[in-house]
Amino acid sequence: MITVDQLPLFLRKRLAGRDTLRRAFDNSSWLLCDQILRMTVGLVVGVWMARYLGPERYGWLSYALAIVGLVSSFTSLGVNAVLVRELARAPAETEAWMGTAYFIRAMSSGAGFLVCVALAWLQSVLAADVRPMILVVALGMFFQTLDVIDLLFQAKGESRVSAWVRMGACVLANLLKVALIIARAPVLAFAAAGVIELALCAAGWLWAVQRRGWRPADWRCELTRAGALLRESWPLAGSGLAVYAQAYFDQLVIGYHLGGSELGQYAAALRLVTVFAFVPTVVMTVAAPEIARAKRDDETLYQRRLHSLYRVMFVLFLATALPLIVLGPAAARLLYGGSYAGTAALLPWLAFRLFFTNLGVARGIFMTNESLFRFALLTAVAGAVVNICLNLLLVPRWGVRGAIVSSFASFAVTTFALEVFHPRARANLRRMAQAVLLPWRRFAG
Repeated sequence: MITVDQLPLFLRKRLAGRDTLRRAFDNSSWLLCDQILRMTVGLVVGVWMARYLGPERYGWLSYALAIVGLVSSFTSLGVNAVLVRELARAPAETEAWMGTAYFIRAMSSGAGFLVCVALAWLQSVLAADVRPMILVVALGMFFQTLDVIDLLFQAKGESRVSAWVRMGACVLANLLKVALIIARAPVLAFAAAGVIELALCAAGWLWAVQRRGWRPADWRCELTRAGALLRESWPLAGSGLAVYAQAYFDQLVIGYHLGGSELGQYAAALRLVTVFAFVPTVVMTVAAPEIARAKRDDETLYQRRLHSLYRVMFVLFLATALPLIVLGPAAARLLYGGSYAGTAALLPWLAFRLFFTNLGVARGIFMTNESLFRFALLTAVAGAVVNICLNLLLVPRWGVRGAIVSSFASFAVTTFALEVFHPRARANLRRMAQAVLLPWRRFAG
């Protein structure tokens, strides 16, 4: 991992006195190291696991993960982005914000688990392992309540700690998966391994926060603060559910209509694409606190940083999608083997999802800082409705190709189409267009 102090002398001189850039570089280095390790280990072990399970069982595991993910996307109740913003703006109120956020997450996780139990009971899919897999995967929501500690480290700009916790949990959990593959374990055991990774993360957060000297016992829940937090963040919760539905509802429809084998082919291709989705996440995690501070201190600087963020996201899309389009099919055949022939054909088309992913993540930072949560909810719900309707219409007729068309149409609606109806969002749409169409031009403000 390279920090500013390890850079060549001429680069250190350019960063001298520029605390924002130094802090952003150090944080992004740690997050990049974390994501590259998790991407590499997850890809190697994930491909091995997919080859071992075969398309059918791998497809049903993906089906269970999609159902639980749909529920857990709502259980955070949208507090994450708002919490990071408030912790960055008002460090003196950390104990109250952390206690309140933890209480909200704990209550919603319990409710989410009960919803998963109901969904598992109502499942009409005949595969024997689907119901128990849903229940096992849903247990992970209880451990995810401690992810609020990760948000505290993000707001403090201490990404090194978060990186070590996630990397350690990732390595241990994937070693467990390797042992399960060697032992010829059933598919249910791999669902449990994912939960164990979340449990290891939770233990790591507790260890890290105590080592830092913060006392979770001092965190307090304030009901008035909880009410204010929920009033502001509930549109983000709805947006999160809608965005997840856009991203994964196609897997539910494919599994229901086409079966586990087709879903396994689709999920394997999607996995290779989402490996590169870590890039905008790293940029977003580093940029969010800095853009929030710029919004507070200097509107012109805020506008410039947003434009730079969009420009970076578009360039990163080109850098990740083009190799997938050109080399992806051959790589898929090499990695997954002959039983996943359908994966190679799907990969170049699915690579275009990264365009919407990158710009959508950056747009989310704009929505948070402008407090346009209700508008974000409206656009996300509109996109989700388009996605659901098109999937139900096209997948039975066109198969997996219908799912790809549905996702592109819905992402376009959410990220771009409705922006013209809101003045501030319309200005932001122009900013995105300038960054995409003229990425070399400096933003004038």
